[in-house]
Amino acid sequence: MNFSSLLGILAAFGVLVGGVTSSTSGMEVLLNEHGILIVVGGTLAASLISFPLQDFWKLIKAFLYKVLLGKGDKPADVIQEIVNLSDGYRKDPSYLKSRLPSIKNPFLADAIDMLVKGGLKPEDVRNIMEVRAHTLFHRYDEEASIFKTIAKFPPAFGLMGTTLGMIGLMQSIGSEDAFEKIGPTMGVALVATLYGVAIANLVFIPLGENIGRLNNQEDTLRSIIIEGVELISRRSHPVLVEEKLKSYLLPSERPKSNYDVGRRAA
Repeated sequence: MNFSSLLGILAAFGVLVGGVTSSTSGMEVLLNEHGILIVVGGTLAASLISFPLQDFWKLIKAFLYKVLLGKGDKPADVIQEIVNLSDGYRKDPSYLKSRLPSIKNPFLADAIDMLVKGGLKPEDVRNIMEVRAHTLFHRYDEEASIFKTIAKFPPAFGLMGTTLGMIGLMQSIGSEDAFEKIGPTMGVALVATLYGVAIANLVFIPLGENIGRLNNQEDTLRSIIIEGVELISRRSHPVLVEEKLKSYLLPSERPKSNYDVGRRAA
């Protein structure tokens, strides 16, 4: 579970509820079916026009697995696994084949599978994995772009709802109870704008930024794997593998070495 994202969702809901209850007579002022229909329905319609239906299933999966559940491998754990693979491969050429079924990271497993099959030079494996990493980055970057694009729709439809409400208000001017209707009618009209701004800035924009950040992190992890697999294929010493891969991380993020001075001198 990604507690940071969950806390952010709860905080966003709390800010909205707190702001409404402290500045209005109560939450019931938000219950405007016309505003909900225009903003939510309009956003959905514009999104369906902009993107194919199958993209929405990708967005749901991205939200559940990346934002809420926070599923993903930690760089330190992947580095340690690559170091272990390197150490085992130097001692036993069949080690990679025996470990392949237990490798959980699909990108790492894909690269190791190519090494096990043989027939490719280390630079060939690297070139292939770089192309695949480039493809994955741009495909996953589309998810963040879709969220950011959808975020443009709610404020526009919120303004549309407000405009329609103002038109209704203008039509009522001249009636006997027009003065009593002005305040409540304008309040209801502005609720649509609130819907649009809240949905865009508390939902879609943060989700787009979150998924974009996660994609950048995963791209760094794929770079670590590409570098590590090439070092494995060249039978590099595990100390060299570990130290080179840790260079992709900040000093505070680097795991402690599992190789003591005696092994380094060997």
